Amino acid sequence: MANPDTAKQDVQTTVTHPYENVPMLLATGQGRSGTTVLTKALAEHHQVYSNRVESNVMHDVLDAGHRSSSMTSRISQMVVPRAEHDLVFRRMLFALLFPTDGWDQDELPAAVSTFSAMDIGPAEFAVESFSGIHFANIIRNGIEVVSSRMAHRVMGSQTFENQCTAWAAGRRMVQWGEGRDDFTLIRHEDLLDETACRDTFDHLFQRSGLPHDKSSADYVLKFRRNQTHYEHESDEDKKDLTKRLNRWEVWTKEQREMFVDICGETMEFYGYSIPAF
Repeated sequence: MANPDTAKQDVQTTVTHPYENVPMLLATGQGRSGTTVLTKALAEHHQVYSNRVESNVMHDVLDAGHRSSSMTSRISQMVVPRAEHDLVFRRMLFALLFPTDGWDQDELPAAVSTFSAMDIGPAEFAVESFSGIHFANIIRNGIEVVSSRMAHRVMGSQTFENQCTAWAAGRRMVQWGEGRDDFTLIRHEDLLDETACRDTFDHLFQRSGLPHDKSSADYVLKFRRNQTHYEHESDEDKKDLTKRLNRWEVWTKEQREMFVDICGETMEFYGYSIPAF
């Protein structure tokens, strides 16, 4: 009679997912940096299958996989070969993120896509576990991001200090991605200009091995508006993404000083300037 525990393990490791060997295009970045429009824009590519969802489940699962495969104490406790360990994590993520095949064409998509916040450990495990993963990391001026986070119905419950710390932490991934062939940096301000927006997606698709498709840029140019509303803004300014830096003017002196202390180095690293005060 078969051992039930063994039987369960055999089933778990042999079940395949139709997309598990399809390259993944992963949108990532700090919340309120343009992650929603980027995620949905990538889904517009005609050869990309996306779940169109912003979820951090990928980060959380990859973080567990990274710890279990990199910490000495966890490695010594591993009861399956490393290759099998990574395969189970990969298949679990595909099952969680793409529960149905969803692709109505005879051939597999050129890539699958989703969004997840990401940090170095989970990202390194993703590179080891997924064939052909490519990170599309979007950044945005910290003043705009912190202001938008403070005005957000969920994120706004956090302190101003926490908002600054969260934005500044994104630099770790950007530094990790410098010089990597599987990492493309996208700047939010480039999505506001038609030529720069189209060049951005052309560059991303070329680097990630996808064919040219103008649909992604078309989507951004039509739906790029950030929906958060900030106090003291006119209705006209609320609709104009180019005026979000003006929110610096309504911060208190203490908030400005805190922003400089926490975010100053990251602003300089990204090439953004801080207004005088």
